Amino acid sequence: MKLGLGIDTGGTYTDGVIYDFHSRKVIKDAKSVTVKEDLKLGIINVLDQMPRELLEKVKMVSLSTTLATNACVEDKGSRAKLILMGCDKDIVAKNGKQYGLPPVDDIIFIEGGHDSRGEVIKEPDWDDLHVKIKKIGKGVDAFAVVQMWGVRNPEFEKKAKNLINTWTGLPVVCGHELASQLNFLKLAATALLNAKLIPLVNEFIDAVKVGLKERNINAPLVIVCGDGSIMSEEFVRDRPVETLLSGPAASVIGGINLSGQKNCIVVDMGGTTSDLAIVKDGIPLLAYEGANVGNWQTAVKSVDIRTIGLGGDSIISFDSRDNLTVGPRRAAPLSWLAHRWPQVLEYIKFLHENPRIHTRSLCQFFYKLRDIPTGEGFTSEEINIVKALENGPLSLEQLAEAAETSIYTIKLDRLEQLGIIMRSALTPTDIMHLTGDFCGWNNQAALMGAEILANRLRLSLDELIYEVNTIIKSRLYLTIAKELLVRENTFLTENSFSPELEKMLLLGYKEFQNKESSYTSFKLSTDFSLVGIGAPIHVYLPDVASALNTDCVIEEHAAVANAVGAITGSITAEERVVIKPRYNSAGVEGYDCFSSSQKTYFEDYEKAKAWAEEEAKRAARELAIARGASTCDVSIQADENITQINVFASNPQKQDQEEVITRELLLETTVTARAIGGLKWV
Repeated sequence: MKLGLGIDTGGTYTDGVIYDFHSRKVIKDAKSVTVKEDLKLGIINVLDQMPRELLEKVKMVSLSTTLATNACVEDKGSRAKLILMGCDKDIVAKNGKQYGLPPVDDIIFIEGGHDSRGEVIKEPDWDDLHVKIKKIGKGVDAFAVVQMWGVRNPEFEKKAKNLINTWTGLPVVCGHELASQLNFLKLAATALLNAKLIPLVNEFIDAVKVGLKERNINAPLVIVCGDGSIMSEEFVRDRPVETLLSGPAASVIGGINLSGQKNCIVVDMGGTTSDLAIVKDGIPLLAYEGANVGNWQTAVKSVDIRTIGLGGDSIISFDSRDNLTVGPRRAAPLSWLAHRWPQVLEYIKFLHENPRIHTRSLCQFFYKLRDIPTGEGFTSEEINIVKALENGPLSLEQLAEAAETSIYTIKLDRLEQLGIIMRSALTPTDIMHLTGDFCGWNNQAALMGAEILANRLRLSLDELIYEVNTIIKSRLYLTIAKELLVRENTFLTENSFSPELEKMLLLGYKEFQNKESSYTSFKLSTDFSLVGIGAPIHVYLPDVASALNTDCVIEEHAAVANAVGAITGSITAEERVVIKPRYNSAGVEGYDCFSSSQKTYFEDYEKAKAWAEEEAKRAARELAIARGASTCDVSIQADENITQINVFASNPQKQDQEEVITRELLLETTVTARAIGGLKWV
């Protein structure tokens, strides 16, 4: 028996599994509430639920973490300085902000670089760079260096890295090391973000390792990347940006490995959101254009995820027309709140026994998560709100009274967004307490909260439960249907679906739901099975699958599939080499070849292609080994981008006429090597 420990730090829960690599089974699983202010606490709480005798036998620990993603969303990180070479300052000033870049005054600009062919335009002024680096002093923790066309020839990026490291001794990351995209603003954002994350991730890894060591776990640590593959601890310390969207990627890999499905749609329903990913031939579809998180547009390759604000902790409420709503805002379930603070139940009873028709949902509570930061410009009302919650939760009315304001004007949004206070209200988790699908906390609070809302909307309790579940199922159905249609039809995008078209698509679910004859039949079906993961998914996904005329697969341990994905992932690495022909008036005179580490030239195409294939294989294999692979299999693929042009030539039979000849023109060839390897510790 060879054991591994998989841990996933999700937005709501931290999950853990002890996994036997020989039997390919989960031996033990555990859950704990995620502590966003200190992610390692959730991990430690999970470890403390595991048998120590099993933990001591663990040979490898794999972690998927929201740390990098949270840092992006909250714009946190260490002090990093961006250095751009050969870039137009005006372009950066105009467009940099939309990629997450700082103002141009906070960026170091250096002249010199290469052209699109990788030829030297001008050697950078290294003395000028040294002077600008010295002016920074000790106000920086890491550097990011990106050169325009650096992916065509990384020579100057490499030299800048060596010089800066010699001058400062600080970490330096280059654009060409992280991605091969030509969009230098995206590369700049990726490199800068990576530099900002290095100290943050290193501190987190060190803290996790201390927690592991205290429990006699002396196993190597690996981390899940955004594309679902695994990286060694040493590799992550240098390239933490690759852990963006690590959690959603782990959930997809867990869904694949638990279900054994090769062509499927993995639907992960958590507390806050539901994530959707398509898997084809056993491999999740990737977003090669790069992950966009928070204000950052990056070049980080990730699993292509569609996210909707719908989960077990979505708020159930009503709009101005008294229509029932579910989400997208998240709240703590009433059942959990009354379990955590039993005194809350008395006020819920009061609202239940004294029903009122009100424009606001009165059965909502708030509690304090952390102290209000000083020097952040908070209003006196916001300060009073946080102070009022010092002794425990208060209802909306109680809080408004304590803050000397009204329930109509009280300003709560910023405090919630910053994670200073948390809202509690009726959620799908509470509804699951009533249906018996989940019974973890205070059932009485869930029942009274649901009856309060049902009375307000003039519904019976059964009608409320039915309507809530129908809203959730129909939204899942619509999201899956739209994603399938976009994949099937390249002319469609997410923005192609008007409200009217969405209503038409929903007819397919309504027809399944009503099972009544109608004038027309509007049904969608798919051969892709639906694989459900996450604690609440078993309540909703089977009906969605039936409406799409496909299978629903929800395996044992689906509630901790993210952690399973963390420990069952493999190492993958990809290298692309681009071949571009050089044209002159007589035709092709030769071929430039560009890899991530060098640029070379051949006069013969076959020689250029042979070199590109060997270079791609070598680089992919070396990268896989650096990530932690023992041995690996490498596959190669060459894609030729050919266009057709019309050439006018004289007709030998009719000298006074010309004929049109269609010829093929090679624009470029992309050679891609993909290395897949097993972990050397397993």
